[in-house]
Amino acid sequence: MAVYMVSQAQAKQLRPKMTAGLILVAGIIVVMLGQLVLNMILTQDAYHLRSLKLEKRDLTTQVQILQEEVDSLASPQNLADAANRLGMVANPASVLLDIENDKVFGKPKPASAASAAVASANLVANAAMGTVSDFSEATVASAEVAESVETEKPAASGLVLEQGLIPASPTR
Repeated sequence: MAVYMVSQAQAKQLRPKMTAGLILVAGIIVVMLGQLVLNMILTQDAYHLRSLKLEKRDLTTQVQILQEEVDSLASPQNLADAANRLGMVANPASVLLDIENDKVFGKPKPASAASAAVASANLVANAAMGTVSDFSEATVASAEVAESVETEKPAASGLVLEQGLIPASPTR
């Protein structure tokens, strides 16, 4: 390092100007403020993203609950209840059709509302029931359930329904 002797006038010329220093300090402050604003925006976006993820989780849970209810109401027990409410009756004389060979297996008989048993018995265990379908008391009052498809005489049902409702299954 070399040391030079200069006059006072030359020293004033070599000294940096005040405006250059102010511009440098102002530039540093602007950069730091820009960094602060960007960090605040990123933090706000992170909170917004978190709230959207929570909302998505809640909506996914609601969709699953609704899907379970739809599946429950689409169960054979509830479909039988809906068919019964529409005036349909179960036919104990079931037959099979072979479309390729044009054959009918079994002896077809028309179903009658007077002799048909209520199609909706307790098909699912009560412990598994969650959703309840509406069922009219008039159809429940004469609830008789056949022992099997082959038998024609109805068996007495031990099923006791409260308030005319049959619980529906939440299972698929």
